[in-house]
Amino acid sequence: MTSATALCPPIPHLLPPNFPKTNRPQTPPSLLATVAVSVTLRRNREVTVRRNPAVIFCASLGGLGESVSAAAAEEEDKKKRASLVVVNFYKFVRIEDPRCEVARHLTFLEDLDIHGRIYLTEQGINAQISPAPDGHAFPRLKVQLRPLVQVEGGISHLPLVDPSRRATPLSPSDWKKQIEAVNNDHSASSADSSVVVLDLRNGYEWDIGHFRGAMRPDVDCFRSTSFGLSQSRICSSDPLVDVDKEKTNILIYCTGGIRCDVYSTILRERGFKNLYTLKGGVSHYLEKEGPAEWIGNLFVFDSRLSLPPPAFRPNCSTKDACLQQLHVDEKFARCYTCGSIVDELRHRNCANLDCNLLFLCCPECLHSLKGCCSQACTSASRLRPVLPGRQRYQKWHLYRDTKVQA
Repeated sequence: MTSATALCPPIPHLLPPNFPKTNRPQTPPSLLATVAVSVTLRRNREVTVRRNPAVIFCASLGGLGESVSAAAAEEEDKKKRASLVVVNFYKFVRIEDPRCEVARHLTFLEDLDIHGRIYLTEQGINAQISPAPDGHAFPRLKVQLRPLVQVEGGISHLPLVDPSRRATPLSPSDWKKQIEAVNNDHSASSADSSVVVLDLRNGYEWDIGHFRGAMRPDVDCFRSTSFGLSQSRICSSDPLVDVDKEKTNILIYCTGGIRCDVYSTILRERGFKNLYTLKGGVSHYLEKEGPAEWIGNLFVFDSRLSLPPPAFRPNCSTKDACLQQLHVDEKFARCYTCGSIVDELRHRNCANLDCNLLFLCCPECLHSLKGCCSQACTSASRLRPVLPGRQRYQKWHLYRDTKVQA
């Protein structure tokens, strides 16, 4: 039986050619080696690579493609973010000794200039890493033995390594056809109740971008997601309440795919039959299909926070450009404090360190509340200054002795 390492090139092929040579192991950890890399890294776009069919893998160079601000901080921040590389992948596979794999990954990566998060368990690997020599999207490297995703009740009992127990993946083109059909039915006032579009992300992710026809999830943390699990037949926040489990087609999407795969397994065990997921998640869809049927930006879990569709498909066609303009003109995001429409589809953290809420904010509230999410937070003892441009807060000690102006 051929080993996974023999089937695929070693992990150093992931790295840009100008990475420093190190005394790293000649044989990379087997799980990282399962990713068959054949990728051309192109600036300011999301690149999908050829991969083992069971692996979702993409590299993202996060230029935002928006107008350049006159502020020096804004300009510097954009230059830094344009050089970032973010690689996301996961794989469900039975691991006999995950603690050993954690140690092997740490040994292999310790001398490389790579930041990010790598989680391993008996069920596989989930990773987001930033192998960029000019900057990082993550503050440090974490390789941990922990669940691939967090949900109530845990996932160790779920048959995740069995593809038949998960939802059926749809290609971006097939997904687009399904969403178009749903929205055409809705616009014709003949909504098809046999199809449900389920956004399996957090509510704040929906707030800056989502597929047309997808209801905002009333969830602030994926861990507490309970769609389709309620015993009550009256629950307005659950789109799966009172649906026909045998006949209803449920279209599930998330950012990269792993949350959908995990949760579809839970729904399968609850008796839902017709489950479909967007293969590769929204990031893969935006690269392949552009902004068709998508409104707004995509929330990402790294220092960039928000990416517009052109970041995934910079060399778009005239048709894509028109669709992008429609997405710009279709206002939906609102200020957390006053409820007014906001133009910038990007969250910020509350200036009160002990709150740190991630929220959308209009310029007026940003100024009047000193970067806080509420009036109560403006009098907090650990108040950070309002950061210019798109900067992110760093460690508290950098602001501890800073006098925040009233």
